Amino acid sequence: MANDSNFVPKAMIMLGQRPIIWHILKRYALTGYKDFVLALGSKGELIRDYFTRYEDYTNDIQISLGSNQIKKLSQHQEEGWKVSLVDTGVHALTGARIHRCKKYLDGEDEFMVTYSDCVADININDLIKFHRKFKRIATITGVIPPYREGELSVDNNLATGFYNPKKVEKNLFQRYVNGGFMVFNKKIFSYLSSFNECKLETEVFSKLISDKQLAVYPHYGFWKWLDTDRDFQYLNDLVDKNKMYWLQE
Repeated sequence: MANDSNFVPKAMIMLGQRPIIWHILKRYALTGYKDFVLALGSKGELIRDYFTRYEDYTNDIQISLGSNQIKKLSQHQEEGWKVSLVDTGVHALTGARIHRCKKYLDGEDEFMVTYSDCVADININDLIKFHRKFKRIATITGVIPPYREGELSVDNNLATGFYNPKKVEKNLFQRYVNGGFMVFNKKIFSYLSSFNECKLETEVFSKLISDKQLAVYPHYGFWKWLDTDRDFQYLNDLVDKNKMYWLQE
């Protein structure tokens, strides 16, 4: 994976015959959510190429050489997906990318956001119900991997701060990291800006925590971040064994 990530965005690293971004979108599609907005950054043209040529990449096809006529021999199962490809800039951080997609977010007062490098067997409908029950501006999915930077302290499903392992404290709170799969009310745009430096995971979440507006939906099922070569091998082993838990309904 290390070599591949030098040439393609992480979203396009292959798990089996499909890039990880396909696996993530498929998770949402299994629940009926098929309207996607992809915030493109560095090497975003490779993601754009994949989806604009999706029919050619995923169907069996027959090409008549000379006339260059192409005939479909099979049909993929992603009918009805609507994928908006938005150039949000090479240097923009996560908060800025979301802000720059605002004009393409139609319909409801809430929308979902996730990263392009983690898969999970999360129940999307339960996540949405949780978000609506707690009536906060933002809900993130909390997972409990080994300690990593950005770990959140959580009390009664509300984020209370960022965990500091250097402080010797009684372990009164549950601790999670953000596993992606977030739900935001559109009020979040008052916390965001289009400046490149606007980062969701630090300044925005800190303000939401201060305002008691960041809920945490605990997820104890399958979740995996594609971060290292070991992660890449593990996920591809699951694909080879047809144990793609993140695609099971």
